[in-house]
This record gives sequence, structure tokens and C-alpha cells, in this order.
Amino acid sequence: VTNSVRYAQTCHHIRQDILVLDQNLMSADWFVSKQARNAPGVAFPRALYWPSREDGFDMREFVDSNYGKFRIFTFSGAKDPSHLKAGYAAVPFGYAEEIVRPMDDANLTPWQVNSSMWAESVAWHMPRTPPFVALAIDKYPEGTWEYKALDEYFTAMSRYGEFAFKVAEEYPASALPACVTVYAQAVADWGVRGRCGCSLDGHVTFLKGLGLCH
Repeated sequence: VTNSVRYAQTCHHIRQDILVLDQNLMSADWFVSKQARNAPGVAFPRALYWPSREDGFDMREFVDSNYGKFRIFTFSGAKDPSHLKAGYAAVPFGYAEEIVRPMDDANLTPWQVNSSMWAESVAWHMPRTPPFVALAIDKYPEGTWEYKALDEYFTAMSRYGEFAFKVAEEYPASALPACVTVYAQAVADWGVRGRCGCSLDGHVTFLKGLGLCH
């Protein structure tokens, strides 16, 4: 993922305002000493991202050191959940999740001031139907980049549905319509491709649950 984004930034000059860090590279002994200068303003608490090492830091320490200076997103989660255990929340945003402090009015963007506003803006920030939704699995089986991209799309939609369900307990008026919005798009996209006898079929359970909103 990070290599694809860097390619778009370097070769096509797309979203050069976004700073991308690779968690695997951050775990290398040389990364902070050699590459930190390429991440201006970012604070690295210790020598590398490796929670179990004495000279390493965990995600909570990294987020603590940088929260409020930047909006922080993770793609496919973090390698350790220390920031979530410390009270941060991972809020679905497109294919990624934004790391936020719930009800932190000084730093949150409008749709994150409370969960109700997040739900009301779901149609704006959830992933759009990708052009490869009808990907031929026999041509692009598990293990290919194309398959991975499709799996990430349905994973993101699952994440949206699960989060909206949680919000519905407190804000049903705004969250249930959000569930329906996610459900309608996901089911339509799933209908295009149907079962494949592959790992994508695991998302069917999510779709059945989300259908309860109707």
C-alpha cells in the first residue's frame, strides 16, 4: 500500500500533502536514524517501532507524541493495540481508520465530534464502489494484488457496518440510516460478483447482519 501511494505522490504529484510511514520500515534499526529527516515534524519516541525492545516504542507512545499535530490514519490497523487500550478510538474513514480521542472537541474534525455526526456523514467518506468489483477470480486468484485490493474494499465496508451498528445503540436516528447506506452499496456490489469459493465469501456473514437494518 505505501509503495503505491509513494508512486502516486512522486510520479503523478497526487496528494503530496500526505505523509506516509510504513510500520514495517519503522521497525528497522536504521529507520529513525536514517529516515526521520524525511518525516518533518513527526516525533519518534525512541529508536524504532518495536514494543518489546527496551529501545523501542509502541503505537500508544507514537500517537501520544504526535496527536494534535497531524490527523493520524492507519491502513489495515496497527501492529500493536496499545493506543486503543489507552483510550484512543479507530474510526472508519474510507479504506483507512482515523485515530481519535473520543469527544476531543479541540482536535476532532466535525463528523468526529460525536458518533452521531460521523454516522450522518457516512455517505461522504465511505469507500466508493471500485471499478474492479466484478474481478475475475480465476484470472486474479488469492495472492494477487488485484484480489487483495478487492478484499480490502469489502473489509472496509465490513468495518463501516460494524462501527455503524455500535453507534446505533446510542444514536439510532442517524446510525441506522448509515447502516442502510452501507448495506445497500455492499449488497449491490456483492450481487455483481456473488460467491467465489474463496476468502471473500467470509464477508457474507457481515452482509447478512447488516441486512437486519431493513
